[in-house]
Amino acid sequence: MESLCGCVLLAALLSQAAALRCYSCDGDRSCRDTEQCGEQQDRCRTTSLTTLAGSGTSERIQKGCDVAGKPNNSLAFYSHEQVVLLAEEHCATDLCNQGAPQGHPGLRPPHTHLECLSCLSSDHSCSSPPVLRCLNPRDQCMDITAISMPEEFPQDEQRMKGCGQISGCQEPLGFHNQDSFYLLQCCNSSLCNNDTRDYQESRLPLNGVTCYACEGNSSHGCAPENITPLQCQGPMTHCMEAVGSHELAGPGAVLKGCASPAWCDAPYTSVYKRLAGIQARCCRGNFCNSWIQDGSLPPARRSRAGHRLAAQPALLYGAALLAALVLLPNSS
Repeated sequence: MESLCGCVLLAALLSQAAALRCYSCDGDRSCRDTEQCGEQQDRCRTTSLTTLAGSGTSERIQKGCDVAGKPNNSLAFYSHEQVVLLAEEHCATDLCNQGAPQGHPGLRPPHTHLECLSCLSSDHSCSSPPVLRCLNPRDQCMDITAISMPEEFPQDEQRMKGCGQISGCQEPLGFHNQDSFYLLQCCNSSLCNNDTRDYQESRLPLNGVTCYACEGNSSHGCAPENITPLQCQGPMTHCMEAVGSHELAGPGAVLKGCASPAWCDAPYTSVYKRLAGIQARCCRGNFCNSWIQDGSLPPARRSRAGHRLAAQPALLYGAALLAALVLLPNSS
């Protein structure tokens, strides 16, 4: 018995010693507090929010532990007559998140950088968006649309245009079901993000694929009687299903719908839908997303997109659009 207890204690000590340590704070650059990361947290994160206005420049830094799988992203856009800069970086060694993200190296970009239309729908600037010169030579012009249920976003629809570096955006990143529509588009020439389509009033053309669609859990929202057929739009040519834990639906939260191939290989399902411990699968063919049973996905049928991803709700969220939506009321 003593030998067994000794082994258990030794294992606990070794586990504690092996845990990643990260700087942890919410404020300015003078961050010296640290935290020991949890079991599924094997990355350190640094997120910065910078606002440029006539009254001056302000910066807010958040650091802490995070999960693997989230991309390094950066965005720049106009909001409420000021420029908002968002950047997030991840790293995987002890106390590696010491500095600030380098997504925006300079505040006076040369004329060789892209010019992009820039706006945010919450301040009604997308009807006639101003032009923003990108701060980073690697930036693309981007256009992000999010239409979702009211309990997830303050407004029914959010539209953001600006400059940025969004992981996986070489092709359109999109997902939709009967409750949600997300579309992230990037392009590489000045003023190319000039799409004016209202995706609520004018939906994308149907692509001939039909998938199962639902959102909720096996007893409410995704019970058998709630799962409906959905005709897929535009680049969302794959059927997708995912299961995880959600702050509202609880463990066994299920998501089904249509997704673009690029979305299937990116971490945005966990990020946008706030699913923790997500297991996801994409497939080709009508009604092929029917493998989730009793709130679980058979291990052999999980896709790469669902490997060890989790969502951690926070003030500065990993998803670029979601972070902006949460932060903007505090930065205006």
